[in-house]
Amino acid sequence: MAASIAALIDNLPISENKLESLNDLKSLLGNLPIHSLGSIVANVSFNSVFDCLSTDNLEEIEVCCDVLKKLLTPVPAQHVLTQFPAELHAGLKHDEIPVRRLCLAEVLRVSENCCEELMVREEVVIAVVRALADQSLEVAKCAERVLTNLGLREDGLAVLYGGDVMSSLQEVLASNDVIRFRVYETIVAICRQSDMGLQRSSESGLVQHFLNELHKDDILVQLNCLELLSDLATTEHGLLYLDGRGVMSSLETMMTNVQSDPLATFLVPGLMKFFGCVARLRPKEVCTRNEMFVTTVFDSLTAPDNPSMRSLAVQTVGFIGSSVEGKLALEKLGSRMDSGVRCLGKTLREGQQDAKVIVLQALTSLLKLKVSDQTTELLKLTEHWYGQLGTNTFGYLMSLAEQPFPDLRIALLILFESLASQPWAQTIMANHPGFREYLLNRSTEKTKECKEKKYNVVLTLANSPTVAEVFGNPYVVQLKVYCNQGPFFIRVQAEVAMEGDS
Repeated sequence: MAASIAALIDNLPISENKLESLNDLKSLLGNLPIHSLGSIVANVSFNSVFDCLSTDNLEEIEVCCDVLKKLLTPVPAQHVLTQFPAELHAGLKHDEIPVRRLCLAEVLRVSENCCEELMVREEVVIAVVRALADQSLEVAKCAERVLTNLGLREDGLAVLYGGDVMSSLQEVLASNDVIRFRVYETIVAICRQSDMGLQRSSESGLVQHFLNELHKDDILVQLNCLELLSDLATTEHGLLYLDGRGVMSSLETMMTNVQSDPLATFLVPGLMKFFGCVARLRPKEVCTRNEMFVTTVFDSLTAPDNPSMRSLAVQTVGFIGSSVEGKLALEKLGSRMDSGVRCLGKTLREGQQDAKVIVLQALTSLLKLKVSDQTTELLKLTEHWYGQLGTNTFGYLMSLAEQPFPDLRIALLILFESLASQPWAQTIMANHPGFREYLLNRSTEKTKECKEKKYNVVLTLANSPTVAEVFGNPYVVQLKVYCNQGPFFIRVQAEVAMEGDS
């Protein structure tokens, strides 16, 4: 086999039908496991395969890419750029997408495993930067991942924001809106990774270039900017930076002016998402200082003619309430929050399936409490919010468990898991007719993920310090047996032949 592969590769330059030779090579390689291929590749030069990319025949190029992908797989990442620097550099600039995709995937592998090998290849980094402007979104996204990996290291940041690489970034930045925001997306991803990445990105001037977009008179540009600002605001160092640069104040002003500026209403979804992200880190500050944000969120929960805004508001409330500090901040809103939770209950019962899933996810965030956080005050709060959802809520939730939609069942089971550790919810579960049997019945779930989520409910309940008091020891024993058997246990039914059976 090794001799056949070597012979095919050696004969490629003189082959009269390269496509047929490449297909033969592809077939041979396809039958080999990776560990066997590694010993063959180590003793074979396949530069001649790269040479086959220099053709206008797209079919030949695609087969060649398949062959190269197989050949390159066993090559250690630290050797890829050492052995094929010119070939990969040329491939990154190739006219055909499959070639650029293949070569960029190899560069990505290098950036993930031995980034220092990439940092000494400035010409390759420049080609990756220019790939941000690629017509293929897949290629552009891969380039973003490579550059983001480069931004994990201080010496990588020095390469990225220095010399010709920086000049190339500025050239790509001068492209159209779509490509410009790909660059911003990459910069923000680097900034989110570390304070060092944020500081070096800021010193390069690129962050300020991005922040200036917020004040343009183009609503679409502003919305894209808000989307990326929301990502940056999910990190503490990012939030501190934005606050220090006056961005928070500017956005608060924009939020306040929404009602007086008809065009500004288009920015409401972006502003709501941004302040929702901020509220996750600083819930008390946002909920007390930004009245317009709070009003907009809770008014949107009842928006009958705008389901997308209603869904965003539901997600925002859940986002804020995912932490203990967020729960306490929402509690301070008093009747406004109670009314909001009643809206969640109404949407859960009357909304479309996708809306039900979003509400279940938000309720999971609002009602979840770690055992270590289960103070009397917080347990009363989650029980109170549950009570605001409406009458016979658990009965309705159990009716959802009979629906055949996996995404709905998964969201429901995750909610059950969040409730299963709290004594008040355990009491509701224990007293609901059929719940005990449902929980131990493995036949209710058909998919792998649903089985795993149900197992998590059982595991949480079985490990709760209050479960024996609520459910009784005999049931706890059954729960622990379920846990020991794992999520995918199947009971084998023994068949016994009786005398006289035919």
